[in-house]
Amino acid sequence: MENNTRKTVLVTGFGPFGEHTVNASWEAVKELEKLADESKQTCDFDLVTEELPVAYDHVSKRIPQLWEKHKPMIVLHLGLSANAKCLTIESKACNKGYCRPDVNDQKCPEEDVPLENLKTAINIDSVCCHVNANSIKHGCEACVSESAGLYLCEYTYYHSLAIYPERTLFVHVPDLDVYSSSQSAKGVYDIICYLIKANSPPL
Repeated sequence: MENNTRKTVLVTGFGPFGEHTVNASWEAVKELEKLADESKQTCDFDLVTEELPVAYDHVSKRIPQLWEKHKPMIVLHLGLSANAKCLTIESKACNKGYCRPDVNDQKCPEEDVPLENLKTAINIDSVCCHVNANSIKHGCEACVSESAGLYLCEYTYYHSLAIYPERTLFVHVPDLDVYSSSQSAKGVYDIICYLIKANSPPL
């Protein structure tokens, strides 16, 4: 993939699933759109967003298309974790073990291939420390996770990591009774600005 001279950031969230008729990840993305538009002088980038259905077949086809179309500097996938108490930065994703059916009641088709774990090449400990250092400003904290949950979140993460691990990150946001969509969006915006600065060449 060619380097993109424009600072294009692709952010995805998920649609409803199960009892989560309103998905906090997509609500955070919608707030992020407003925040990015209002804060261009602070951190200017072209934001591209997309709501992904919680469906294996769609994700496996759509993720490569999004990378090819937008050639983003950063891809940040957001998902909802009902167990999360803060922004949870995921470190890795694997290619097998997805037993839970999606919203279409379809299970993940698995090939007879060895188990593979892919890790992001982004320094997530550094990202986490940055968010926590600014937690008073944006009202949320972060932690690092080694298990993305073996559902559509991890499945999506794996597909992007397989394309460009140096530019891919996944963050689980808590449900709306823990962090408002605005809180999560402010923390995610902070992550994006940090990653842009880390990936931009010096002047």
